[in-house]
Amino acid sequence: MSDKKIKILCVEDEVDIRSNIADILRDEGYEVSEAGNGYQGYEVFIQERPDLIISDIMMPELDGYGLLKLVRDTVGLKNSAIPFIFLTALGQKDNVIKGVNLSANDYLVKPIDFDLLIAKVKEKTENFQRVDSVHKDQIVNLKNQVSIVLPKDVFAYLDIITKTAANLKEEPFGPFPHRGYLDEIKKIYLNCVSLRSVINNSLDESVIDFKLNVEEEIVSIHDFFEDFVSNIDQNISRRIILENPHNVNLLPKIKIDRISLIEAIGTLVYEILTTDNQSNIRISAMLDHLKQIVIIFYFDNKDLQIRDNINEEKISKILDKQNCRFEILTNKNNTAIITIPEYRLVQ
Repeated sequence: MSDKKIKILCVEDEVDIRSNIADILRDEGYEVSEAGNGYQGYEVFIQERPDLIISDIMMPELDGYGLLKLVRDTVGLKNSAIPFIFLTALGQKDNVIKGVNLSANDYLVKPIDFDLLIAKVKEKTENFQRVDSVHKDQIVNLKNQVSIVLPKDVFAYLDIITKTAANLKEEPFGPFPHRGYLDEIKKIYLNCVSLRSVINNSLDESVIDFKLNVEEEIVSIHDFFEDFVSNIDQNISRRIILENPHNVNLLPKIKIDRISLIEAIGTLVYEILTTDNQSNIRISAMLDHLKQIVIIFYFDNKDLQIRDNINEEKISKILDKQNCRFEILTNKNNTAIITIPEYRLVQ
């Protein structure tokens, strides 16, 4: 089991009840985040990736059922299957059945028996950790086997070809009748060296970790924005223009945590377009000279100061976890960019 603290999210609109639960769980050694309704809870869930959620059912704006559905429907996130415990003052069979049908793991009736709460939290988190541990062991086993999939003879053959090419390019038997032969031998030598490097790098443990990351998926920039625009408020989506969609569609796909990218771009778009009714946003993407994908967000209100309207630190923090960079152009205060590094590109 890991030594890191287990993270619990407590979602409850009654401040006193929420504080009591949070304090007791912190006393037990858990790391606790709090939220006052379902929407706030989902935002914390995306940011913090907790190991268990405790949620009231009846809450304003979005109730516990709605929060559970959002969590379970979050495609591509391993934590979407985390244990979920409902709190209810109702204690009615219908409410319990509804929660179970939505894949809740347990429930507690108010007023809360804190000894029972702690027991249930311990049981659920230990079971979840046990399953997660088995999953990690399977991944380690898979990684260990990847290195033996490639026949060892491949390196032996490469060694012979590389050494032969290296000898021939030194012209041991005298000058070639045509210099073009020597150039071709150099190509063989250089490509053998490159092939060996590519194979070794592909078998590197950190590279395998990246390639097997279950919370990341391969997406195209074009399809990502098409999906993003189609799933947001129409009053916002009609003000978003994807420029040169054909060119964007030709860009390499990327391997990334889609949820994090949605959160970062959603924060940028919503915070600007809900505070500035004059702006439309034009989004384009390109491959720069470093073979990185640069996504450009241009707001057509020239007087707009992006820094005054967004939480720049929040967006940067989300993207930093993906090794992507967020930047507001200093010479164009109405333009921002997100840079996706080359290693995330899938050729």
